[in-house]
Amino acid sequence: MSRKRVAARIICIVVFFLFIGTVLDGMSKIICAKFIGDSTTIVDGFYAEKKNDIDLVVIGSSNSFCTVDPLVLYEEYGIAAYDFGSSSQPMNISVLYLKEALRTQQPKVVALEINMLTSDSFSNRRETALRWGFTNLPLSVDKLQCIYESVGAVNAEYFSYVFPVFRYHNRWKELTKTDYTYFLQDKTNYTKGYLETQEVSETPVNLTDYNFEGTAWFEEENIACLNEMVQLCKEKNVALLLFKSPREGWHRYETEAVRALADASGVQFVDFNELYSDGSLALDMAVDFRDAQHLNDFGAQKVTRYLGAYLKETYELPDRREDARPNAWDEACIYRKRKGVQPYMAAATARECIELLQEDSDSVLIVTDTKNGSRVRQWVYQDCSVALDLIWKENGIRHMKIGAQELVLSKRGGAHQILIDGVECYQPGKRWNIIVYDKILKCVTANLSYDE
Repeated sequence: MSRKRVAARIICIVVFFLFIGTVLDGMSKIICAKFIGDSTTIVDGFYAEKKNDIDLVVIGSSNSFCTVDPLVLYEEYGIAAYDFGSSSQPMNISVLYLKEALRTQQPKVVALEINMLTSDSFSNRRETALRWGFTNLPLSVDKLQCIYESVGAVNAEYFSYVFPVFRYHNRWKELTKTDYTYFLQDKTNYTKGYLETQEVSETPVNLTDYNFEGTAWFEEENIACLNEMVQLCKEKNVALLLFKSPREGWHRYETEAVRALADASGVQFVDFNELYSDGSLALDMAVDFRDAQHLNDFGAQKVTRYLGAYLKETYELPDRREDARPNAWDEACIYRKRKGVQPYMAAATARECIELLQEDSDSVLIVTDTKNGSRVRQWVYQDCSVALDLIWKENGIRHMKIGAQELVLSKRGGAHQILIDGVECYQPGKRWNIIVYDKILKCVTANLSYDE
């Protein structure tokens, strides 16, 4: 056989496997589980950030993204941070996340939450932790190696992490519209990886056993991962900070053991359990925790403020609030403020509600007035002006765009409908119905009814 034929066959084989890989990857994106608020949106949000735009990358398990609130760091200290973690993240996956972070960013500091440093060996990892960790990370040699470390063999399980379609093939029965459209959506993460929650632990968290005596033990695999992260950061001239979030079941002897590792590696270590025990950090055990292992928004704000002051004192981090143009953290802060309770929501009348929103160009109002019974009036207020004004006399339907969504107003007999992206929003019963659609949040933020 000639060399040309051999080369042609090799090319055909390579193209075939590339085609199969592309098809499997596409199917995996549709059918795989979407961990919204966890690794899926955290990972996708990280890759949606501009290149070299992040000064602090926070890596680790759920203790990392339930502890450090990047928007508090930005608003109070000007630090541009992102929580790049996954639930129950094993140390070898933390190494992988660090490598991924350094591909697209040049952070000044990487902060590693070390909860999983005391965890079991790789061979005892739960599948859920691996699914959370590997989900949506792009395929690379480092990812393939990390999967092998976690699984221990190149087998069916191994390939189910490379192409999740092999694991989730039975999800065809439960697929929703989101599964088909998610990978085409804007992946911007407006919490910068942080998990927002105001859920409060049912029982007060107990940190009084911090000073109990004992002996810390670290698996050699985990220490090797820590050493690799130290070396990676040194090579990239990035400062590595170790920190421990406050939680039940953590003790001073573990703090001392981690501090010894940190000192030996020449990196800083901050333990918020120690700071609470010594009286340097004020936390309310009945209010500041979601559960025994995780803070909620109230506790995270307190810990993040302390961390921000420490970061500014210890490292040279720029104040991004001084940027000449609004940046991604400015946009995220606006997003968060618009998500909360707004003054117009407390309006006593329709007129008061409209007056409070009439100068907000990012709010769209769909107003319905049923005073005249069969002659119902509806209008759309968009970009601080009336974009549509209807008095319904006969059956009909009207379409228009509000922000990125399709708005449909219709009348069928005595029934009226208001559909936004196919979802019914109209609430009959009182004279006035005001639907507020936020163009920044890209959703309906209020559906209000008034008698007058």
